[in-house]
Amino acid sequence: MNNKILIQFIFLFHQTLSSSANNACTILRNNFANASSQFTLCAVHNSRPITFCEQCVDPYRDVLAAYKNMTIEMFDNETKCIDIFINLDRLEIIETLYENNVALWNRAKCYECYRIENGTQSKVISNETIQFQEHYTNFMVCVNQTLKKDDLCGKCMQKYIVLSNFYNSISNNNEKIGLCMDLVDIMNTTWTFWGVNCCKYRKHNEYIFITISVVMLILTVVFYYTAQFYVEKKTPTILQQSRFVESLNTFGLQR
Repeated sequence: MNNKILIQFIFLFHQTLSSSANNACTILRNNFANASSQFTLCAVHNSRPITFCEQCVDPYRDVLAAYKNMTIEMFDNETKCIDIFINLDRLEIIETLYENNVALWNRAKCYECYRIENGTQSKVISNETIQFQEHYTNFMVCVNQTLKKDDLCGKCMQKYIVLSNFYNSISNNNEKIGLCMDLVDIMNTTWTFWGVNCCKYRKHNEYIFITISVVMLILTVVFYYTAQFYVEKKTPTILQQSRFVESLNTFGLQR
């Protein structure tokens, strides 16, 4: 009887430990669910205009931390918590959500706007991003301080060129595409703004160039045909000898 009670006690004790371990893993799972939910919500709210990389770096780091905690936490039989939700879950919901979150972050190339420290995504902004923001700020200050719209293109031309050239330089570096998607969206918006307000001056210069080119082509064609006509008029004509000259030549030969 005593042995039976002892066995029951051991079974209940083991069940209590397992339940406690499962509760700990459940808490970690819930933390991951909350982090993933907040990251998704942040992504949707910052999808247009695109400020996803700037505004969602904290929720993304929370996703990474929550998932990492599940991979290192172990319960009594030295089984990781993550194994419970992957090996025993044929749908692999936890793993799928994690991979989708990482894929979204990488697809936007948000990692290029920040530094990677110790193999982990940090909140420290990269030097290229800082320089781009400085050039963009200078351009926007010029735009906002220009009262007359007609003066915009002339006054802000240099700052626009500096911004555009810097963006092109970093977008061609290591096959990057304008660093992260936030900067790509900013630059596309800037190009559209400049094109609407200032491209008329560029088009005006293009019209002048095209007009001059057409006039030069016409003058070249006219000169060519005029020269051809003039040469034909000046070509010497060989006249036939008169009968009188032929008679003198014949008389000279007979003598």
